Parts: sequence; C-alpha cells; structure tokens
Amino acid sequence: MRLQRTLAFSKRTLLQFRHDRRTLAFVLVMPLLMILIFGYTFGGDVKGVNVQLVNNDFGIQPGGTPGISFSQGIFLGDNISKHLDTETLDIHVSANASEARQLVHDGKAWAAVIFPANFSENFQWSLAYPESSIRPTVEVYLDGSNPTIAGAVLKAVSQAIQDTMNALAVTLNISQAHSPLAVSTVYAYGGGETRFIDYFAPGVISFAIMMVTTMITIILFVNERRNGTLQRLLASPATEAEIVVGYSLAFAVIGLLQSIVVLVAAMVLFNVSIVGNIFLALLVVMLLGFGHQGLGILLSAGAKNELQAVQFIPLILFPSILLAGLFWPIESIPSYLQPISYVIPLRYGIDAERSVMLRGWGLGEIWIDVAVLIAFAALTLTGSALLLKRKS
Repeated sequence: MRLQRTLAFSKRTLLQFRHDRRTLAFVLVMPLLMILIFGYTFGGDVKGVNVQLVNNDFGIQPGGTPGISFSQGIFLGDNISKHLDTETLDIHVSANASEARQLVHDGKAWAAVIFPANFSENFQWSLAYPESSIRPTVEVYLDGSNPTIAGAVLKAVSQAIQDTMNALAVTLNISQAHSPLAVSTVYAYGGGETRFIDYFAPGVISFAIMMVTTMITIILFVNERRNGTLQRLLASPATEAEIVVGYSLAFAVIGLLQSIVVLVAAMVLFNVSIVGNIFLALLVVMLLGFGHQGLGILLSAGAKNELQAVQFIPLILFPSILLAGLFWPIESIPSYLQPISYVIPLRYGIDAERSVMLRGWGLGEIWIDVAVLIAFAALTLTGSALLLKRKS
C-alpha cells in the first residue's frame, strides 16, 4: 500500500464535499441540531398541565370542638389549593364540578381537582372522632390515557396535601402519618392499570407509517428520475395527477398492510387494548401515510442523488420524534419549543390514534386532527402533481 495513493483518494473524497456544500453543511450541522433538540426536550419535567380546580369548601369559622381548637378558623380547600404546584399544573378555577368533569371528558383538560362543600367540616369531625368513618376526601377526576401526565397530577395533589398537613401539624398536634385526608381518583379514560405500552403503541404505529412512507418515496423517486423512468412516465399520455394518485394508491395498500401488522402485533404480543373503532384507527394512519408520500415526492425534487435524498430524512424524522409527543408528553417540552409541534403532521396523527385507541373517541371527537391530516395530504399531493407538471 502506497501512502501517496492513499492520500490521493482521501483528497478526492474531501474535494467532493467542497463541491457539494449542502452535504458538508449536513454533516456538520445535523449532529449539532440533534444534540440541541435532545438536550432541550429529552427527560424534561411535565409542565403546564391543564387542570380544573373546583373549591366548594365552606370552611370552618373560628371556634372549637372537643379536643380540637380552630381559633382562627380553617379553610382547608384554600390551604391545599395554595400549595398546588403551579409550574406543573396550569390551574383554571371553576365553580361547577359537573362542568369541570365535562372538560376532562371532552379532552380540554387533563384533570379536575374537586373539594366538596363539607371538606373542612369533615376534616374537623375526623380529628375530633378518629373512630368515625367520615373522612375529608379530595376528588381527582382524571384523564388516565397518558400515564406520565396522570402521575404528575396525582403527585402534585399528594404533595400539596402533605405540605398543607405539615404546616398544620404543629397547630393541630397531629402527624402526617395520622392525617385523615383521602384522595378519591376517578378516571374518565384509562385507569390506574394503564401501562406505558398502551400509551406508546399508538405513537409507534403512526411514526412507523410516517417514517417508512417518507423514506421509500424519496429514494424511489430519486432512483426513477436517475434511471429515466420518471421522464418516460411524464412523456406518456398519463397526466401528472394520475401518476401521483397511482403511487398514492399503491402506498395506501402497503400502509394498510403495515398498519394491520403493527396493530395485530401490539394486541397479540403486548396485550394492547383498542377501546375505539379499529377501522377509524386504520383510516388515521392511512391519511398520515398519504400526506408523507406527497411530502416525499416534493423533497425528492430537490435531491440530485441518493446521498442528498437521505439528508432530508433526519430533517423530518428528528423533529417528529422529539416534538410530536411520541416518547414524552408535549407538556414536558420547553414552552418556547411547543409551538413548533403544531406544524408537525405526526402530532395530529398520534393524537388521533391515542384518542381512538385509549379513549374510545369517534370521528366526532377527532375531526380536527383528521381535517388537518386531510389538508396536509391534499396540499402535498397537489404540490407533487404540480411539481411533476412543471418538470415535464
């Protein structure tokens, strides 16, 4: 092996990067972009969870009971509310418990924390008569479809109760271990038995369809353009729209088979349950696949070869993985990055899939997500047809 020839080959390879500046920029910038996005999003704490607070507690006016003195009165609902973590919870005060529960049921809030009218009174009674079955109980009406968010809400409520009781311990001469306070958790969706795999599976299904469809479309169109197949198709009597729709139908069949395989595997191997309509779940992933096929055609137009085509794939995948709520809730993403998720189609696909599979929602509840996916598919496929028309 001659060193001179070896160095000549190295020089030739480096010169290729000098002539292909986009590839050089990709090699240098992409790792930096990845570490920045991972660093700012991965493992973040859940913040800004929409919670409805209903405090109907009448409190207790100054006075006393046998063995218990409330010289300044006590308003236990207010005390606990003040200790709730406002960084984790985005608290909205509501006067009506039924309306608060309905907001959770409609997916407009993650939880409703409800203090009943006799909350402080029951607390006073349970301290005076420990053998009594009466206990002051906080109701947490919870959307348990996301175990991470559900756990954060319950932790915040429990911590607020503990902090309140610690503050009252000296005055009332009780210990945290003997606190009579109880939390009643009522699940609107899911439940305490909801596993992370149940929450994770709908996202994986959506992501798999998006990734495979985009990658195959980009590489396929670059190869067909390089081999001259695309030019021959454009020279044929077939219109550009017919070519795009033909490819779309082919990928729809592939996407349908992929979705069925993934859904069956999730149900059989991991016992993932589907509460809603399985055909609606399939429709959502097919719409997501249609849109990303059109996106793949559009991106392939800017690539001269397979190497440049591959560069587009991380630019699509990594923002989708990190900012669309696939691995962790969007609420755990820094607030200044959260608006970006609204322009990522995968977010709407994952949200719709989870709503169907975990909450049992129908088209009436997920129509906004479906409308966004339809608009995305129509926009990218129409753009693909126009682009092919221009190139022809």
